Amino acid sequence: MKFVYLLVMMIFLSYSKNMLTQIPSDDVSIQKIYLELTQRCNLHCVNCFRQNWTSPNTQMTQEIFDHFLSSVKQIDTLKEIILGGIGEPTIHPNFVEWVNQLPKVDLCVTTNAYHWNNETIELLANRFDRIVISVDGLESTFLKLRSFEFKILEENIKKLINLRNQLGQYKPFLIAQLVLSTDNVNEIEELIPKLAKMGFMKIIISNLLPQNEHDKDKILYTLFENKRMEEYRNIWLNKAMSHQIQIKFPAIQLKTERRCNFVHDGTLTINSDGNISPCYRFAHPSVEYVFGRRKQVYPFHYGNIVDQSVTDIWNSRLYTDLRLQNLRNRFPSCPDCDRVDCCDYINDSLCDCRGQNPSCADCLWTRDFVQCI
Repeated sequence: MKFVYLLVMMIFLSYSKNMLTQIPSDDVSIQKIYLELTQRCNLHCVNCFRQNWTSPNTQMTQEIFDHFLSSVKQIDTLKEIILGGIGEPTIHPNFVEWVNQLPKVDLCVTTNAYHWNNETIELLANRFDRIVISVDGLESTFLKLRSFEFKILEENIKKLINLRNQLGQYKPFLIAQLVLSTDNVNEIEELIPKLAKMGFMKIIISNLLPQNEHDKDKILYTLFENKRMEEYRNIWLNKAMSHQIQIKFPAIQLKTERRCNFVHDGTLTINSDGNISPCYRFAHPSVEYVFGRRKQVYPFHYGNIVDQSVTDIWNSRLYTDLRLQNLRNRFPSCPDCDRVDCCDYINDSLCDCRGQNPSCADCLWTRDFVQCI
């Protein structure tokens, strides 16, 4: 009898073990990579994260790029590479050469479109699927925020579209990205048809993430009911539909739903030093004002592509744990917490009240206030 019992238990344990190994993981594979070629820029935009920096701006070296290229070619799940980050990717001296070496996946670039020469425009037309251009207002506001004339932007886009037409193709898909604040909220209705006429096919509106004390009162999103922005949004949607241009809105008030697009979409960021971070927010040091509260955000890197492959870093225990934490929403929510006014954890991103590092509990990206492409 004892032998039969032991035999049954052994069969049960073996069956249970097999069942456990067959349970599918809710983790995601690498689908998208944000690649920062440089932290340098040819502009000094008012709302840029670089305004808070004291460290020198670095630029990707040939060694780092070669390691990236070798590593990324081994990722068979990769669908898209986005050239962006803090700096202006088109000013990197190897921009044209390196783009032509990238694997045959969808390519996107985020750019200010300020200093495009003929070689750059030809490359954009022939190699890229999407081009995202920052357009933060009409002529006077654009000049104030972006520090160059709007007509330069118009001329460069016109050259690109003319070349695209000569090639008989509809790509690259042109997207305008706009940071919404009290500086430009009254210009959006007029800006929408202007962008449609210029050849943009989509507008992505993101909210301002204040970087200093002066800007913290320029936000238009709220914790609770936001009738004012609902009215604006309805007007803008009707305007966009009448001019046949897509428009994507950010959240305008806090809601329960949380979604980290970087995690859910299988995304990682590689900065110009070769360091891998889970998102833009943790790629570099910055200061945020979250509903008026100052927060110091520290960079958080899981490894460097010179020392390890992208896949090995992605599959490391700490990085996997962060993804699962976000996929399962097992982290606190600071903005609507009852103890937010007497808590020390909200002062920086090092740790949340459950001991998890880094802290995503105050992230405005997960609440859809701030949007990336």
